Amino acid sequence: MARRKSKSGFLSDYTLDDRYLLKPDRKLGRAGIDTARTREGLDVLIKSWPRAKGTDDQDLEMIWRSEIRQLQRLSAIPRADELFVPMVTSGKDRDGFYLILDPGQGSPLEVLLNANRKPALLAQARQPRVRRQLWANILRLVNGVELLHSQGIIHRNIDPWSVVTALGEEPDFLLTGFEWSMRIIAIGASGGKNMKSPREERVFSFARDWRDLAHLSALILDIPLAPLSDLRVIASRVADHVPAAEVRLLRAMLGLERVERLDGDYIAARVQAIIDEIAAEVAGKDAALCLAARLGSGSPLSEAIRKASNSEIEASDTTQQLRFIRDDLGDQAQLIGLGEGAAPRYVLLGNSLTYRLLPYRRPNSQDAASWEFAFCDRVELDPPAKSQVIGETLIPTDALDIVKHTDAGQAFPRRRGKVQHWEDYIRRTTEKLTERSDLVRMHQSFALLLILEMAYAAADIFPIELVSKGVGETADQKVIHVVSRNEGARASLSSLLGLDAPAIRLRKLLNSETPSAEEGWIFSEPGTLGDRSAPGSLWRFLDYDELDDVECMKFEGQSLPEMRSFGFLLPGDMAGRIAQFKRRLKALTALKDHGELLRMFADPRLRIENSQDPLDETSEAFKRLDQSKQNALREILSTIPLFLLQGPPGVGKTYLVGDLVERRMAEDGTARLLLSAQSNSAIDHLMNEVQEIFKSSDADSAPLMVRARAADDDEAGELEVDVQADKLLRDLAVSPLMNEASPRLAEKVDALVAARTGGRVGRTGGDNTTGRRVAAELRAFEGMILRSANLVFATTNSAAVERLIEEQGLFDWTIVEEAGKATGGELLSPLLLSHRRLMIGDHKQLPPFDIEKMSRLLSSTSSVQEVVNLVDNLISRYLKDPSIDETFEEVSRAGDDFGRTCADAMSLLILFETFVERELSRQKRNDSGPRIARRLNEQYRMHPAIARIVSKCFYDGELETNAKQASKFANEASPVASTNTAVLPDKPIVFIDMPYAQAEGPGGRGGERTPPWSNPEEAKAVIRALSLIAPSDAMSSPSLAVLSPYWQQVRRIEREFDRNRSGLLSNLSGFTPAVNSNTFCGTVDSFQGGEADAVLISMVRNNHHATPARALGFLRDNRRMNVILSRAKWRLIIVGSLSFYEHVVSVADRLPDQDIGFLSDFLAALEAERTAGYAAVVPWGTMKGAEK
Repeated sequence: MARRKSKSGFLSDYTLDDRYLLKPDRKLGRAGIDTARTREGLDVLIKSWPRAKGTDDQDLEMIWRSEIRQLQRLSAIPRADELFVPMVTSGKDRDGFYLILDPGQGSPLEVLLNANRKPALLAQARQPRVRRQLWANILRLVNGVELLHSQGIIHRNIDPWSVVTALGEEPDFLLTGFEWSMRIIAIGASGGKNMKSPREERVFSFARDWRDLAHLSALILDIPLAPLSDLRVIASRVADHVPAAEVRLLRAMLGLERVERLDGDYIAARVQAIIDEIAAEVAGKDAALCLAARLGSGSPLSEAIRKASNSEIEASDTTQQLRFIRDDLGDQAQLIGLGEGAAPRYVLLGNSLTYRLLPYRRPNSQDAASWEFAFCDRVELDPPAKSQVIGETLIPTDALDIVKHTDAGQAFPRRRGKVQHWEDYIRRTTEKLTERSDLVRMHQSFALLLILEMAYAAADIFPIELVSKGVGETADQKVIHVVSRNEGARASLSSLLGLDAPAIRLRKLLNSETPSAEEGWIFSEPGTLGDRSAPGSLWRFLDYDELDDVECMKFEGQSLPEMRSFGFLLPGDMAGRIAQFKRRLKALTALKDHGELLRMFADPRLRIENSQDPLDETSEAFKRLDQSKQNALREILSTIPLFLLQGPPGVGKTYLVGDLVERRMAEDGTARLLLSAQSNSAIDHLMNEVQEIFKSSDADSAPLMVRARAADDDEAGELEVDVQADKLLRDLAVSPLMNEASPRLAEKVDALVAARTGGRVGRTGGDNTTGRRVAAELRAFEGMILRSANLVFATTNSAAVERLIEEQGLFDWTIVEEAGKATGGELLSPLLLSHRRLMIGDHKQLPPFDIEKMSRLLSSTSSVQEVVNLVDNLISRYLKDPSIDETFEEVSRAGDDFGRTCADAMSLLILFETFVERELSRQKRNDSGPRIARRLNEQYRMHPAIARIVSKCFYDGELETNAKQASKFANEASPVASTNTAVLPDKPIVFIDMPYAQAEGPGGRGGERTPPWSNPEEAKAVIRALSLIAPSDAMSSPSLAVLSPYWQQVRRIEREFDRNRSGLLSNLSGFTPAVNSNTFCGTVDSFQGGEADAVLISMVRNNHHATPARALGFLRDNRRMNVILSRAKWRLIIVGSLSFYEHVVSVADRLPDQDIGFLSDFLAALEAERTAGYAAVVPWGTMKGAEK
């Protein structure tokens, strides 16, 4: 076909055919369809909606954008890339709106149906063998339509133009034509725009889609519509070549025959049964797959069969040998492709033997070997390892014609060309092999991360021996004594993980005051992680006792454990950790079928799409944003499938999220957004911000917002899913809808309302059958709310997110806050739920919990192999799936690829940081192409002097203070004032300089003291500094926080607080505690995301250690120091030793490869601010001796 070059505009990069396949019809809003070729020579389909000068074409733009959004939404559904025509790109210019689609080798079915010479597959539609393939293609359409329906989407336009196919030897039908598709929730909610499809209809429904598909199927299968639609014609008489079963299915799809439930599952099962029936018919008539077996005396194949039959079959009895092969293969033979060397090889897997296949060459022939026949002359006794398998497919054994090689030689000349080629099946085992291996490796990297996390959990199951059990001081109190015992595997595991021995760690946990230790302990006889045996009772550690001169651990509980002597001690939070692992495992299973997301993880820039979302830059809301946020908003709104937003402290990233949510809901009131974060506190903060935006909206126009928490969570609010369910149930019960509902449905709604308002049943039900039924119905109602809510707030690994994954309750957007604090495994679940993903965070602040240990482990491939091999037997089979098992097998095989899998796992561990740093580095090297990451660089929180220190230490000097905010700090008085400026200057930054412990010598007080990582003298300095501040205005109550990197120091300062609260610190009654409602003191980790007008910091470290690593400890961690220095708005007071820091920096300068973190930059930045007059250094001796 002749081609023409587009003159200008969006299509200038494409060479188009000289005429349309389908001419556009502007009156109907129907797109034109054209074939074209890219500059790289790839064939594409172009859908275009031409614009007419001087006319309003908003309706065309809506239609065009509708299809774009549908294609983008559908890409998030597993298997979507197998069933729908993918979009390459989209665009518009003054001449029209365009979609570029990738048809592979296919064309619209309409073109093939109307070709002068029909393809053989359509021309021979009455032949059984062809009908089988056509039905297999129809099955693909059924699955595609069902995927649409699972998301509440109606296609509305199923016809030959909506199908693309090459009509090759493999089923390949792909669905397209989504410009008229719509979600059920959107019917009647188009904002005044009446978008009519070319096919006029009054009712939109799933049933209409099935009816359209039935019409299309009849057309493909050459079934006349008149008798098909006439129930007076019995099914077997509709057409000679059409069995009654096919007619009955199509009539059911047409709505002419009633079935209990007409949906994709029902139709797919019926279609598959039709395919199987035709396959059986074909196997009886056609020449099938021919396998030539070399049998007889001296044949390795015959010898193996004799041995497998316990020597009952003679080596010369070829008839019995052929029968053995057929019986061994069963009803369906499994053809497996194995990756060995440069080229794959193929085997048929039997119950007893594995048959090696080669292409057949007739004896004494000059022809090359071919797969018209297959040849087998030897077997393998064992099945192939899973790690070798690159693909597999099933072959009906009835379709196999297994013959002796001598007979094959005689039959080959007359049968060649008439038999089915083995290549038809071989292709199924090897297609997309290269891509599959990359995606499989990415999936295995996620699986490896999960295994290693479970390894750490398995190490927290402590082996113990029961010494005694009895009654305590009261009859209800049971007491047991236990001792630690050694278990080799768990001790070795602890060592490999870089942990103390189990007995040492157990003692530390029992002596600690951490929340996990206070949750109690569980005794269990089995020690495997995730074992399903009955959970033991909860026990509380009392103290250590001596029994028979042996120190024992004493516990009290309500009922004695059933274990005899040996058992295991589990932390009380282990059940919660196991539940998290199970959810992660389900997400991992879902990921395996999610090609689009796997490709995104492998290469985030591989398929960047333009969303074509409009942005009104003239609006006041847009103009209110600073330049940094305006640039970010442009890129976020235009980019699919991923955008990464780095938000340094105080830049207002939560404000930007709120703005984004408000814009999305204003544009499309039916949109669904999932807002997620790793912690409940982050989600609640974000929820409160978003809730405030819609506070003034009336009930009808406000979006439906839901907060999903665990069922046993005590928190309650108006957005909790059960509270929303109660409200909506009551509204439903009194709505006009119930007047039209059936009596049975109305009674059920009334019963649910009565159950909840009467308090007779909770979310978990009761003991009786009715209570459990009602509870189940309430949970189902809550699930429906989750799937239909506009805004869902849930943590990344919550039960709600797990449920949404199972039910494919997808969203238009997934937004993850504090993504830098979550591992890739924790981020996976919310990312599965949308085609459009925005991750917001700052990897230069607090990292995911405890990643240092995991990072060290992953850096040693051999250690990872040992850990995985050890933990295999310590993890219950209930916490495994095939992908986990495959990872265990790959580790045991220790292939060359495993090192890369570990490297990928390391990147996924810090997924947000990996993607952001990679993209920002790319932009610095070559900022071409669309951006998928941006750092906000205008901060509003900190005084400019504080911000300059943070910027120089952690953000390459790129973090700036917003001009208006800088003016505010310059012209307004600080809300926190010093009561003695001679001792504590009224400056934004004050450093209280403690004496260097080494310089003080023996007896000095300035250094660290026991308990480890606390500093008594610094605690006194903190109290002294606090006593010297007061609110500037008696009518105000500025916020105050006292922070330290070490919780032991926090405890020490709190004790000093308590001693001085009514005396020296009585002035603090004028301040508002910032850490929580009644606490001024906290650790760095507890205050990320927090802010206060004044912040005091105790740095603690001050010692004589010779190496910077030992001397500084946490102070080398840039991320924690970033958080602690960036919380203050007006006043930042730091207690530490400048001489100590300067000494460490000088030592590091003389030693190779010494990481001293931010310290050198901090000293330089502090000196610069002191020179500029914004910082002061006060020696502790001066402050200590001065009067208040």
